[in-house]
Amino acid sequence: MSVKIRLKRMGSKKRPFYRIVATDSRMPRDGRFIETLGYYDPMRTPARVEIKEDLVFKWMERGAQPSNNTEQILRNAGVMKKWSLLKQGVSRDELDTKYEELKANETPPMDRAEREKKPSKKAAAKAEAAAEAPEAAEVHAEGGEEKAEVAAKPEPAPKPEAEAKPEAEAKPEAEVKPDAEAGETPDTDDQSTEKS
Repeated sequence: MSVKIRLKRMGSKKRPFYRIVATDSRMPRDGRFIETLGYYDPMRTPARVEIKEDLVFKWMERGAQPSNNTEQILRNAGVMKKWSLLKQGVSRDELDTKYEELKANETPPMDRAEREKKPSKKAAAKAEAAAEAPEAAEVHAEGGEEKAEVAAKPEPAPKPEAEAKPEAEAKPEAEVKPDAEAGETPDTDDQSTEKS
């Protein structure tokens, strides 16, 4: 029997609520489960998560594998980092203190306001290009004309007039019939008048 740690959907239509459960991998998503390990409520802002770490560790020690979504929830809650510390040999008594030390040493993720203040990669590239543009103009003024010409894209050369004329000659102009010059109507109109 393969045990998975995964989400079991609860709640009502368009109002999901999930339990984090240990279950046999052959059972349906909302079917029987072995044990409840916590819950995840995505409808709250921020999403509310409660995890019983000791039960998660118990099942992971027995070989249970978390699903992709559950693993991401556990990672965000810090449970996966604690699990890696347990695998390295840290005792459960020292686990919380060791985890807090690691968390303090890590750089905190930027919040939204900080991200908006920091220029994006595209904006930084544009600013760099704008800074290099005046330098290129100075090189051109100082005698670096040859380098600037090489960097410029060559334009396609226009066709010589000799080649252009045969194309014009190949298309004869519409011949003017002498009847049309005299003001007479063409023969096609005669057929339409005969029917009437």
